[in-house]
Amino acid sequence: MKRFYFLLLIFLPVFSFADEIKGFVFTREEGGKQPLPGVNIYWEGTTQGTASVDDGSFRIQQKDGQHMLVFSFVGYKQQVVRVESAGALEVLMEPNVELEEVTVIRKDRGTYLSVINPIQTESISGAELHKAACCNLAESFETNPSVDMSYSDAVTGAKQIKLLGLDGTYSLMQVENMPNLRGLATTFGLTYIPGPWMESIQVSKGAASVLNGYDAIAGQINAELKKPDSNEKLFLNAFGNMEGRYEFNANGNIRLIGDTLTTGIFVHANQLMTKNDHNHDGFLDIPMSQMYQISNRWKYNNHKGLMLQTGFTYLQEDRLGGQTGVDWDMTPSLSNPYGVSIDTKRLEAFLKGGYVTPNGKNAIAWLSNFSRHETESFYGVTDYTGDETRLFSSAIYTKYMGQLEEHTLNVGGSYIYDDFNEQLYSNAIQRTEKVPGLFAEYTFKPHENLTLMTGIRTDFHNIFGTFVTPRMHFRYRFAEHFTVRANAGKGYRTANVLSENTYLLASSRALQYTNDVMQEEAWNYGFSLIQNYMLLGRDLTLNAEFFRTDFKTQLVIDRETSADYVILAPLDGTSYANSLQFDVRWQPIERLDLLLAYRVNDIKQTIGGELRDKPLQSDYKGLINLNYTTNLKKWMFDYTLQFNGGGRIPYVYEEWMSRVDMSSDFGHFKPYTIMNAQVTKYFRYWSIYLGAENLTDFTQANPVAGADNPFGSDFDATNIWGPVMGRKVYLGLRFNLNYE
Repeated sequence: MKRFYFLLLIFLPVFSFADEIKGFVFTREEGGKQPLPGVNIYWEGTTQGTASVDDGSFRIQQKDGQHMLVFSFVGYKQQVVRVESAGALEVLMEPNVELEEVTVIRKDRGTYLSVINPIQTESISGAELHKAACCNLAESFETNPSVDMSYSDAVTGAKQIKLLGLDGTYSLMQVENMPNLRGLATTFGLTYIPGPWMESIQVSKGAASVLNGYDAIAGQINAELKKPDSNEKLFLNAFGNMEGRYEFNANGNIRLIGDTLTTGIFVHANQLMTKNDHNHDGFLDIPMSQMYQISNRWKYNNHKGLMLQTGFTYLQEDRLGGQTGVDWDMTPSLSNPYGVSIDTKRLEAFLKGGYVTPNGKNAIAWLSNFSRHETESFYGVTDYTGDETRLFSSAIYTKYMGQLEEHTLNVGGSYIYDDFNEQLYSNAIQRTEKVPGLFAEYTFKPHENLTLMTGIRTDFHNIFGTFVTPRMHFRYRFAEHFTVRANAGKGYRTANVLSENTYLLASSRALQYTNDVMQEEAWNYGFSLIQNYMLLGRDLTLNAEFFRTDFKTQLVIDRETSADYVILAPLDGTSYANSLQFDVRWQPIERLDLLLAYRVNDIKQTIGGELRDKPLQSDYKGLINLNYTTNLKKWMFDYTLQFNGGGRIPYVYEEWMSRVDMSSDFGHFKPYTIMNAQVTKYFRYWSIYLGAENLTDFTQANPVAGADNPFGSDFDATNIWGPVMGRKVYLGLRFNLNYE
């Protein structure tokens, strides 16, 4: 069987779509504009490039996430052009009359809404990731209007994200277009990807492409890591904050055979050993922890259509939270302080590649990844252990048809193997999922203003049987400044009842469940309108979008029916989520970027036979982000203001009746505001940054109920709706050395 896994990992393989960008390069002479052949043209941060021919024309493929096109020629000033659509470009190269080298660079805005992709997609570049501490993937969305980040509970430090108002489990988490951070990695997986390792992030809303699987209900988040063949030779990052958290990151690329065969080495370490209890409730505000990671990546590109990539990552993490008297060698006992200990070991490996025929009309791609995850933990006196072995593989054949390649057909198959072993309350739970699937997707793009993409896949699940996933996406630019999108699609998801909800063990109430696994099913519908203008000579982007998710089956967390149990049960009634968002992006003055956003959430579930607002969910979110960079990028200043609406706190009926006369606010939390700021000083090879999160020092009152008696019946650390940590001041240092 191990040999079978190994063969699958090697021979079953990622694919990314590409648009072709065309244009002309000119120079100015006495007779007017003249074509300029031989200009080097490449995507910033990559080695993917081309050169202009005799008439100054060029053609280059644009992949997802590529926006900055560099034009370079000896004797001329380098030009960096922001590419938003596949229309023809005209670039004028100016002679370089300076005595010293001059580089002309346009300020990178950091986040972009694509007007090319038929799926509503927001790209977050490396420039955006530098606006905050960004120690890991979970902390990368503090300046993002679409994704919310919060803590799951008050003792484990587990962080969760929400997209379209829905928990992160309903978003397909990917690393370089391969599913990841699932199963046992769900609760803490967002902290497993260090921020300095990431090159960019793509956030797609609504039903994703069928090529990516059947389980993107609310959308997908894809993290692109730094590539071994990038120009980054060495990168170092050190970080520390006033709470005693320290972190170190390093990565370096080695060119073994030019840019044909390259390798990259990544290391990460973080540690927090300080016992912080700022609210003096006897519980640590954030758990002590230590994590170590190492990764090695390889890339082969023969520049004739064949590309292969492979690598591995190993992670080890230990967390210890609970009362301030806990220690690392403590055993769970009623005579010891209440503690939460979580020890994790995780190994990942991947192999992906592709081949494009010389005429560019056909391509084949493959991807595969493997993970082995082991965890041992206890919550008070409750033990939970688990291990998971997961294998994913997919193969895709692409054919471009038509005289102008206006027709694209993708067909292929995928396979998932997922073996679970869990133990809770002395009950051993074992299951194995085997899911082969077939898919086809057709894209019609008669011209650059219209895209229609339809797809369907059929999967054959050994537990849930055969199910079909249809999806459709439509994009139309009906005027120069207007782009409209619409999408509809179905999604399925395997809900791992225990592993995804282990944070609920930080309560005196036991988990009550019938099945350890179930399948969730939902329809998602979306509509968006993007408008691009020039206001006072600067780009202005207006975006309006609405998404609705209707659940047919769903795992519901019921904290309100029973005073003795948290009930994990299938939906019995109606469940839906509506998300309406508006945002504005503009540069009112040179080098000052402004982002304004406002989102309204309407999320309801049937809980205990009654349709109610989903608990612990803010009714709305507002965001203001200001980013200013001085001339020549010597200093950068960033400020973010978040407005979070109020919401409902879950309560048991008897508890409500006992307190209803005491406080009219019981059962609800009020709106609150969070402020973050950072200033960065840039030097030639390094930069230093100083910042603060939660400047107003706002925290949720009494995040740990029954803190004075954690082994009693009133203890609960899971009703978290706001920050559990106050103001955090941090200082960091980055060093970067590139290949010449």
